[in-house]
Amino acid sequence: MEWTKAWFEARGFEGWKPWCGLTINDLPHERGVYIVVGDAERPSFLAESVGGPHKGVPLTTDVTTLNAAWTGSEVLYIGKANAGRGLRDRLWAYARQERGSSAGHFGRRYLWQHPSSSPNLRVGWRETGELDAGEVEEALIALFIEKYGDRLFANLKDGYRFYSIGGARVSRRLVLGHRPSCAEES
Repeated sequence: MEWTKAWFEARGFEGWKPWCGLTINDLPHERGVYIVVGDAERPSFLAESVGGPHKGVPLTTDVTTLNAAWTGSEVLYIGKANAGRGLRDRLWAYARQERGSSAGHFGRRYLWQHPSSSPNLRVGWRETGELDAGEVEEALIALFIEKYGDRLFANLKDGYRFYSIGGARVSRRLVLGHRPSCAEES
């Protein structure tokens, strides 16, 4: 499995819009998973976040923490949209936050200190149909951890269904032999 935009695009992920160019009409109403991609080279992070605050609290993180979290992957974040109007609600809230509006989301805040947060960070999505988007997200994160030994740059948690087997943290769903369709091919 390659952790690139091209790999995910070949498996049905679409969109690939920059946050600054995203409109609500670009986004589907269905549940799904989404991927944020950028350059794989380590950037010089911004000292302050460009993202809007969460509950009145700025999203700025110390640059040392951001450097320590960097994985060197083109894929920077994996997320899910299970509730409400699915991908439309979730991704539109993030697009508004990138533009400085307050949002009810605190996760993936590291993205807003990436120097290319507006033009070069792109989001692609895939509807999950009958599959639970949370389980697909967890499977993808588990596959990333399997390859890189750590979570993605802007994913700040491993997910509650992860545990250790032989020193590797894996998803319960992968252990049971089930891989959602967008994570099947390697």
